[in-house]
Amino acid sequence: LKKNFSREDCLIAIGGGITGDIAGFAASQYKRGLKFINIPTTLLAQVDSSIGGKTGVNTPYGKNLIGSFYHPVLVISDIEFLKSLPKREMVCGYAEILKHSLIKDTKFFEWLEKNTQSILSKNSKHLIYAIKKSCEIKMYFVNKDVNEKGLRMLLNFGHTFAHAIEAKYNYSKNISHGEAVLSGIILATRLSIIKKVCKLETLKRIEKIYSRNKLFYTYKKFNNKKALNDIIPFLKNDKKNNDDKINFILLKKIGKTTLPNKNKISLIEIKKLSKIIAQC
Repeated sequence: LKKNFSREDCLIAIGGGITGDIAGFAASQYKRGLKFINIPTTLLAQVDSSIGGKTGVNTPYGKNLIGSFYHPVLVISDIEFLKSLPKREMVCGYAEILKHSLIKDTKFFEWLEKNTQSILSKNSKHLIYAIKKSCEIKMYFVNKDVNEKGLRMLLNFGHTFAHAIEAKYNYSKNISHGEAVLSGIILATRLSIIKKVCKLETLKRIEKIYSRNKLFYTYKKFNNKKALNDIIPFLKNDKKNNDDKINFILLKKIGKTTLPNKNKISLIEIKKLSKIIAQC
């Protein structure tokens, strides 16, 4: 407002997911819509938040509960930005890459079984392939359901637990978004087994990727009933919920999930299952 931007001006965001989300949200609100270009500088932003038009800010009640759907006119991803990222930030982005393979592409998951370490160690060729593949999978769902009324909710596999974990930890540096998602993927897959929509062999295959690449630490803390019960109250604020039950996306097999609104579970039932989920 101080610079007197007009609707013909353009806001350019250069940074990680929070920068892109806040800039995109500001662009969507200013004079009911300002042109916006996103230049994501983290792996997480390049494979996920910069694609699909979701903008928003967190609240003490939950993640991204205030926001809008507003697409940038251009997204520019350059892996040169990633060279300065610490390992933890690479893990953060990898969580979304793994999720994309689990919900849509068995062959991509098989590729990740062999090449995860190359991604985490910033191999340029493998990074470019993984980023491109992730963006293609995300855009497949976004193009079919821009405003997340149905099919696009599948992109939230693992995120129901993840967002509750982040809210429980007050979005602090104690746990990153990617670490929460990696935890959420395991917890959601365990719930899928308990609900008899997924086989134990699928969980073991996913866990093998974690163990091979030293990612076990992300969900180790939730291998006990108390830690799991601590996050359950935060599940109720998940954006997919439209009644008093929690709307979970469950995994059927590698590359295929259940449909949205097919697995609604009450907080009381989740609490009863918490011990089994923690020890599955």
